[in-house]
Amino acid sequence: MEFVLTRRHALGLAGLLALTGGTPSLAQTPVAAAQSPLNLMVVGDSLGDGVWGSLYWRFYSTREVRVINAAKASTGFNRTPYEELLDLPDGQTAQLAIVMTGANDAQNVFPLQEGAPPGVFGTAAWAALYRQRMNRFFDAAETRGTTLMWVGMPIMRDPGFERRMAVVREAQREACAARGVTYLDLVPTSVDDSGAYAESKADDKGRVRTIRADDGVHLTVYGSERIAEIVLFTLLELKPAWMDAPRERLIRAALG
Repeated sequence: MEFVLTRRHALGLAGLLALTGGTPSLAQTPVAAAQSPLNLMVVGDSLGDGVWGSLYWRFYSTREVRVINAAKASTGFNRTPYEELLDLPDGQTAQLAIVMTGANDAQNVFPLQEGAPPGVFGTAAWAALYRQRMNRFFDAAETRGTTLMWVGMPIMRDPGFERRMAVVREAQREACAARGVTYLDLVPTSVDDSGAYAESKADDKGRVRTIRADDGVHLTVYGSERIAEIVLFTLLELKPAWMDAPRERLIRAALG
């Protein structure tokens, strides 16, 4: 399932959630504790690390949700075995893994078999090897019963880098579609009204806020906050099987 996300879409979801099904207001309803902690994991590169920070602070005041950081700078699916990060040190698994990576993947991809040649970026061999590495991660998550949510790369400021990133973005989108993994398309929320790279966006109060870092690649703290909000709104819309009523209330509370 693919979601094309904009700020307006997220706010529309907020209105929908407020109007449906007789849910009492959060101000009047205490948040019930879930049976066991909800483990939310963020996997990816330095962009994913920023989104982890935003999610972490949204759940900081409750012990019923653990936001686990499995994102690391300078990593990517072209060479990092992300599936090795899905097992937690205490023997538990994550109910949800939010994946945001790709900024380092516009380069040759390592093969899975020792001694095999790498896939040169932009070739059919690259696409095939990159899909294999993604499928290996999908298989590992499925085995553990972990729901996946894939956050696509935002548009990049440098035109040359954006052309390369478009190849990565499309490879990720196609792999997610083939396996039924939810893919969040961030391109619409990272461009202006003309479809060009946007450095800033207006917030809920109409204030212009910077969403991208000076390098034209990374997100600011506010930019990561917006992505975290979209992730949580989408999660409420999807309602995975592990989302019981107490956990749903915890996620609603994190959205304020």
